[in-house]
Amino acid sequence: MRGLQLILPGLLAVLLLAAPTVGALRAVPAIAQEVEPLPAAECNEVRTALEDGLPVGPGFRRMEFEFPPNQMGIKGRICRLLTVGSGAHFEGPEIRTLIDMNAHIKAALTLAGWRETKETKRFTERSVAGRDVFALFKKNSICVSTILIGMTPGYEPTSDVKKNDNIYLGALNPFEREWWIAIDCFHL
Repeated sequence: MRGLQLILPGLLAVLLLAAPTVGALRAVPAIAQEVEPLPAAECNEVRTALEDGLPVGPGFRRMEFEFPPNQMGIKGRICRLLTVGSGAHFEGPEIRTLIDMNAHIKAALTLAGWRETKETKRFTERSVAGRDVFALFKKNSICVSTILIGMTPGYEPTSDVKKNDNIYLGALNPFEREWWIAIDCFHL
């Protein structure tokens, strides 16, 4: 378990720094590590847990990606579960906000045996710009969840949703918001 405590922060840092989906850590120790994506069957279990546990229309597509080059020396591949859609597809009585979506994803993965640990908890990030990141752990594996909300491409914000060059996503209609959810999973 002590080895996990030393390796986990570096691996999460690479995902948070290198993957286009997630946010930033600033100072972590350098390590060299090779990681593997969850096998297809395990990744599909995560996918099923998400699709059964989330009250949203679009399903998750399963893909596999290489870690991008990084200062940490971490190499390997990740299993990515991705879904994208407008608020018309994602929002409803149970999901109105980024916080709601976070709670539903966490609950779905928790029911499937994933848990938050002291190590994964420090990588939680919520920005005011519509991004939420958290990580969960299960059997020497990690899933990093990234939720993004933005304006639908091509939408021109009107003055009632814009103030001082800031766009208030909550003031947009659901079809004017776009959701992007990625779950990146790998074995340590």
